[in-house]
Amino acid sequence: MAMKEETIRLEVVNDNGNSEHAIGINGELIRQPNVYAQPTEQEWLDDVSDSSLVPGLLKGIDVSIQTPSITFPGRYYVGLKAMDSKFEATPMDVKYEKKYESDLPIINTLGTIAAKAVQINFDKTEALPEELDVKVNMITALPIQQWDQSSAELFANRFKDHLHSVTVHVGHTNVLVKIKFELVKVAPEGVPAIFSIIYNPNGKIREDLFSEFEKEYGLSITGKVLLDKRVSHIDIGDGTTDFPVTVGFNLDKRAVEGCTNGVGHAIEAAMKNFLKAPKYSMLTKITRNKYSEWLKDENHENHQDAVKYMREATRVQAQFIFNNYKKVLGAIDNEIDYIVVYGGGSIVMKDILYPLLKKLVDTLDKKLIWIPEENAPLMNVDGLQIVLNNMTKKKKQAAVKA
Repeated sequence: MAMKEETIRLEVVNDNGNSEHAIGINGELIRQPNVYAQPTEQEWLDDVSDSSLVPGLLKGIDVSIQTPSITFPGRYYVGLKAMDSKFEATPMDVKYEKKYESDLPIINTLGTIAAKAVQINFDKTEALPEELDVKVNMITALPIQQWDQSSAELFANRFKDHLHSVTVHVGHTNVLVKIKFELVKVAPEGVPAIFSIIYNPNGKIREDLFSEFEKEYGLSITGKVLLDKRVSHIDIGDGTTDFPVTVGFNLDKRAVEGCTNGVGHAIEAAMKNFLKAPKYSMLTKITRNKYSEWLKDENHENHQDAVKYMREATRVQAQFIFNNYKKVLGAIDNEIDYIVVYGGGSIVMKDILYPLLKKLVDTLDKKLIWIPEENAPLMNVDGLQIVLNNMTKKKKQAAVKA
């Protein structure tokens, strides 16, 4: 094992969703189920060299976390490792937890950053050190109905106020990673997305999101059309849906609204009905993430029933979202130019919500942009990346002038 290495500096964008954790570290996007598990015993270790485990480390995040920022310091499996283990995976509690108060975003963010730092160091040195120092600049976000200056500061300080010690377990080797957050910015969810709707990841005007719009309206547009427009966002997530209104790149503070409806609530309701069915009476408990796997896996024996119960529950959530959105529009006197719909939940709810919203926008003489499935879940994290890139660029320019 190598001794302590030089400090690793990381630029992080962090979209800690209720279902998926999408985190960009030095430009690399990592997507995992946003769950953790707490192992109560040592699992069997494969008879392979520890160094051979490093390339797959992000799929097997096993860490011990010591920080005052969480209630129970200790050992955690993160993401895919938690899902694949025999221990119970803990997701975000979409009904009762506020994201800025929850330990899950802290645990999974620290675990992922620490594991990635070990990989980065190994790529340079081909060795596992005893200790690593990591310094982080990070932009993250909170649901818009939870975001205000106080909650944003509280969330940021849970990262900034402490030096976090994370031991990454790589087979039989333990690497202590000390993480210090130098900068943490917390945006309202939905607002960063306007950057990724207008610009692509390379900072060029976006052209690839509007094919469905062009078919619907017979108009060819790019992201440039939204630069000076009032855009009403519908960002459908797992536990919340956000309805920010942006004017250019600025948030209209009259329209900081959202609702506690989303795909996670639909899954919770679908799971209850699923478990009531006689053929599944032997199943006493399933997780939201496991149920989501059945929904995606067309070859799984539970897929058809999972889809049936999900369809019914999704209809209810979609109607709640639509009714809440109409109230938001009424509160701002329908003063918008475009409605843009995205977020992971927009994929599942499109069949129900699209016709409802299309009828509404036609009545108001507005236009609807529905972000494609492959882009919809990543609009916030991509937007955060663009904001971070701009901040880094300005910082470098200021340093050159100095």
